Amino acid sequence: FLHTEPVQILDILCLLLWCVLSPVVVVNVDGSLVQHPLTCLGSFNREEEGWRRDNDWIIWMMDEEEKKKGNSFLVNLEERTGGGIFTCHSLDKTLLKNTTVLVKHLDEEKRILEGSTRTGIQDVCFMKCSTRNYQGEFHCSWKFTPTRFGTVMFVKVARGLSDAENISCSVDASGQQWTCSSSSGQSDIMCSVNSSGLGVSCVDRQYCPYAEETDRITLTIYMRTNYLLEEYSKCFYISEIVKPDNLSIKKVNSSTIEWSYPVSWNRPISYFPLSFQVKEIEGRKCKNGCTCDSPYTEVRTTVHTTESSQWSVKAKVTVCVRAQDALCDSPWSDWTEYRSVPHSLVYCIQQNLSSRTPSCSM
Repeated sequence: FLHTEPVQILDILCLLLWCVLSPVVVVNVDGSLVQHPLTCLGSFNREEEGWRRDNDWIIWMMDEEEKKKGNSFLVNLEERTGGGIFTCHSLDKTLLKNTTVLVKHLDEEKRILEGSTRTGIQDVCFMKCSTRNYQGEFHCSWKFTPTRFGTVMFVKVARGLSDAENISCSVDASGQQWTCSSSSGQSDIMCSVNSSGLGVSCVDRQYCPYAEETDRITLTIYMRTNYLLEEYSKCFYISEIVKPDNLSIKKVNSSTIEWSYPVSWNRPISYFPLSFQVKEIEGRKCKNGCTCDSPYTEVRTTVHTTESSQWSVKAKVTVCVRAQDALCDSPWSDWTEYRSVPHSLVYCIQQNLSSRTPSCSM
């Protein structure tokens, strides 16, 4: 990678293997014309000047089309165009150097990932992050726009702003697993790009579930499509993105159910309490079918408990239960649904199981 002024180059990408085999230059543009110089072989020494002074034996090409002769080449970049693979050759077509030029636009408008907004919040969100407990693991996902599909080029992640600026990241041979650590030793996070390319799974190896989080995690993804590079960042505490797994509901008797904490939730539950919301949907009110997520179904009550909870159910009633960290305003779990069976139908099923001939109409 090159680093020149006034054009800034993202030389942090130089950690990748193709920096050695094929240099990649990332140039920031702001909409106006930017010219970036490329050099094929560097400066010549005095012994070479006599027969290489004109540099006419060096040919620059792009997309198999000859662009210029000489040791240097000025690339024109404007808006989101001008990037590409530039190669320089000798007259006998021997490849001397291969340089990939990527364009990174400085405006806020994104082209690769699809953004979403939440009610009352103007900022556009491009990444959705969540975790199912307080173990230091988290997952962030994204969606590509209908017209583009990108590739993750670089992952940078750190806890705390100071560490985010002094972070060192490395990638394994597969190019999919990144490890970022700070010189202070306070930040050590590993992220793996999913095989689908639609997310990363990370683990904060310095995380302690019993300690208060004093610094947010900052995750930055550099996404490439063709010769365009875009940067996406998200900051969060683990406590802001924790979303419990679905609850386990079992039948105690014909009129009582019981739910318990998710197996994946932290223990002891007295230190990691959950709150529960309960909905009851009566069958006669949902002739066309209702689900727990139906907007016209109302939450009946919110239960705060550190133990398993029992609930009395009526016949032909659907009970929906979900959980949330009782100490944080973090996301609720998905609804877990329990459908009670009419007592007459239960009796009918029991009769049919004990007799070869049905004793009642199903």
